[in-house]
Amino acid sequence: MDSTVSKLAATRSSRVLLAESDKVSLTHIRDLLSRIGYEVVTTENGLQALNFLEQSKSPELAVLSWTLPEMDGIEVCRRLKKSSHHLNHYTILLTPWSKQTERTTALEGADASLFKPVDVRELRLRLQIGTQTILERALRQSHSETELFLRCVPSILIGLDSDGRITRWNLTATNTFGLEEKDVKGKPIGDCGIEWSNPEMKKEIDRWLRTAIEYRCDNLPYLHGGEKRLLGLTVRSIPSEDANSDGFIVTGADVTHRLSLEAQLRQSQKLEAIGQLAAGMAHEINTPTQYVGDNTRFLKDAWDSLADLLDHSRHLRRVAESGKVAAEELAKFDQLVEEADLDYLMKEIPRALEQATEGLQRVTKIISGMKEFSHPGSEEKHEIDLNKAIETTIAVTRHEWKYSADLVTRFDENLPRVACLAGEFNQAVLNLIINASHAIAGVAASEDKSKGTITISTRQEGEWVEIAVADTGTGIPLEIQPRMFEPFFTTKEVGKGTGQGLALAHSVIVNRHQGKIWFESEAGKGTTFFMKIPIKAKPALP
Repeated sequence: MDSTVSKLAATRSSRVLLAESDKVSLTHIRDLLSRIGYEVVTTENGLQALNFLEQSKSPELAVLSWTLPEMDGIEVCRRLKKSSHHLNHYTILLTPWSKQTERTTALEGADASLFKPVDVRELRLRLQIGTQTILERALRQSHSETELFLRCVPSILIGLDSDGRITRWNLTATNTFGLEEKDVKGKPIGDCGIEWSNPEMKKEIDRWLRTAIEYRCDNLPYLHGGEKRLLGLTVRSIPSEDANSDGFIVTGADVTHRLSLEAQLRQSQKLEAIGQLAAGMAHEINTPTQYVGDNTRFLKDAWDSLADLLDHSRHLRRVAESGKVAAEELAKFDQLVEEADLDYLMKEIPRALEQATEGLQRVTKIISGMKEFSHPGSEEKHEIDLNKAIETTIAVTRHEWKYSADLVTRFDENLPRVACLAGEFNQAVLNLIINASHAIAGVAASEDKSKGTITISTRQEGEWVEIAVADTGTGIPLEIQPRMFEPFFTTKEVGKGTGQGLALAHSVIVNRHQGKIWFESEAGKGTTFFMKIPIKAKPALP
């Protein structure tokens, strides 16, 4: 392309394409453009001008002569207008001095016209208008694209003014609630047609409108099509120049299906843990069952000799009523007493009954623990006795630790009842106990030591309850401590662990109970995991 470029002479950095076949006019207009601060690209050919304007980095402003070789300025404007590049350019057509040509210019697609000879003030004004026009087009296009983007965002997006009235409502909100934007715009969010199921919804929305930065509400119930569903929403404050007219953006999604899947996953992980402990728990049940059976057989054998003695006693009672008891009858009675070893039975039968009862109680405790531990639980928090919940988990895991460790409990007997998701809390404690057991077993195997100790303690600390699970195991090497709560991270051999235990405990305590979990460890001396959860219920995060 035949072109020359004049260097930018002012601080303003804009480029102009000048297409003019008359060399005198081209030099004159190029000098004018340079003096008022434009970088100029020139050509004397109309087709070259069109090709140049259709490039991605071409100048936004174009000054085109009416008459040009190969393609005149009118045709360049006409073709540019029909192309996708039209909105990115502002064209000024240089025309002869006549009203007819001015009307033709308006019809042929140029944005403005200038009559020759060109006046510098008119040229400057047209270029300024052109720059402004291009900016306005870009803003309109950006606004349209933004509106399209917001409408297609796969999350609920609702705009609210400072009074809680709806200013924006995207397509996902329409699909979620079954309400069109035109039907809800300008209405209060609490009374726009959404069937809120929360009786405290007015107070909830008041909290939204008091949000300074961000507020999150989870598991917010509503009805759609007669079905109860749940929302997870985040409300963000959008400050304005006028402090009294701040707005809000509400984003989120219907989390009903996701929460259902997560609940199923948590239950699956819990049952997987039960499955891994099944053999040990079977052994735990078998031991007390065995001595219940032994004592029951002893009582059966004892009954045979006692039955003969009791039958003869009844016989003696009848004989005594009719007269004197013969000496041989009394001798037979003494013989039966001796054969039955009555003194021994009087001592051992109560002990056998006591042992059988104790065995049954142990079996009942294990089965009760398994039943309580494997129960799906509830998505609502209930106040529970944490000490009792931990004891249940200890019973379930006994076979895991009893051969390698002694387990000591140091419970705060005055611990208040705590709002908790019992099943998930039990799962977290189980994972920590199993980890402690494995750590202690590792020390015993490597150093041929006797049993270690697992100590579980509870205490109240202000509005929180702290649970500590300490072991005298191997400790955690410093280099891997930052990764301990990562999903699937494990230092155990294949088949021994999945790396999900601590990750699940972290999720349960931090996300589900809005609490804290951390640990202190010293290599070769042991580890203590701490869990802290609030006594009063806080919303569980999905």
